[in-house]
Amino acid sequence: MAYRIVADENIQITPELLSLSTSLTTLAGREIDPSHLVDADVLLVRSVTQVTPALLAQSSVVFVGSATAGVEHVDTEYLKSRDIQFSAAPGANSNAVTEYVCSVLAARGRIAEILMGATVGIVGYGHVGRQLAGVILALGGNVTVWDPWETVPPDIKSSSLEFVLQQNIVTVHAALHGQSPWPSRAMIDAPLPSKMPAGQLFINAARGELVTEAALQALAENSADIVLDVWPDEPSVSAAQLAMVSVGTAHIAGYTLGAKVAATNMLVHALTGKRFGGEISAASPIDMSADLEVPDLPEAAWLTRLLLASYDPNKDCAELSKVCVQAVVPRDFDRLRRNYKLRQELRGRPVLMPPNCSDRLNRLVVALGAFPMRAQ
Repeated sequence: MAYRIVADENIQITPELLSLSTSLTTLAGREIDPSHLVDADVLLVRSVTQVTPALLAQSSVVFVGSATAGVEHVDTEYLKSRDIQFSAAPGANSNAVTEYVCSVLAARGRIAEILMGATVGIVGYGHVGRQLAGVILALGGNVTVWDPWETVPPDIKSSSLEFVLQQNIVTVHAALHGQSPWPSRAMIDAPLPSKMPAGQLFINAARGELVTEAALQALAENSADIVLDVWPDEPSVSAAQLAMVSVGTAHIAGYTLGAKVAATNMLVHALTGKRFGGEISAASPIDMSADLEVPDLPEAAWLTRLLLASYDPNKDCAELSKVCVQAVVPRDFDRLRRNYKLRQELRGRPVLMPPNCSDRLNRLVVALGAFPMRAQ
């Protein structure tokens, strides 16, 4: 069956999606309005489009898909009442976000701590939190996790959010919702940061509204090393928020080619029942074959260099800085995301290794999902 499709322009248009379409209209996600949907059968969105009764009341839409894990922007109860099928794409970008966090750890000089067994506090144990915990453990680190909604293994489950937030490295990956008894919106708020250690690395690559601006301010006053891919008032970013962060990016942690293709094809599968692999062209090997003569923690230095060769978040931070004099306005924030050059993931990619590297170094590369190879 062929469909008339309206889609957010930031959704990856795959051959599988095109094969379903008699007409395909792409629009800026924030600009999709009821007039665009009068004759549409399918609406495909990302998190910036509010899917509400007002948007769909006069439409002929029979399927709504969101190429995201979170669904806080979709009135799912209304869709049920209208017998409109709905699907999201949980897990499609979990590896992309996991690699974003690992590259942030490299960029902020924290890989050595992980290799020596440092504990990372993870807030949220969905697809991203679960995968990230596995990678940290495989690298030799430890994790403690807070998520009252998910089944967390007893050996890494924390008894409280407060304990997780007391770790020297904290990364946030919870879903955004207001459900009792543990709503996540504004879950990290003042005075919680007063219990966090000075100099803590604090990363939020989930949803901006999980952390209040008051909490960010308290973190900054406690000399925290703050990294934000998402922002409390996104797509607006205030001058005060920009001044707090050491690395700030425009909600692109999940923006890899593999993640975008997977998200689209998960929605195609939900619509048609046909499963697609979404294969993409293999990336060229990363050449790390030159011996690094680093006297202190050579493995950490080498792994840091590998992660930044795959993806350096400082470059995206520089792009965000270019668009603002003081604050970032929604138009510029959205333009950065729309024009973002999708990056390749490290997972599944060959890495050319130094000639006499240790078995442990090989295992660390495997822990990141890459394939160590001997240079010819």
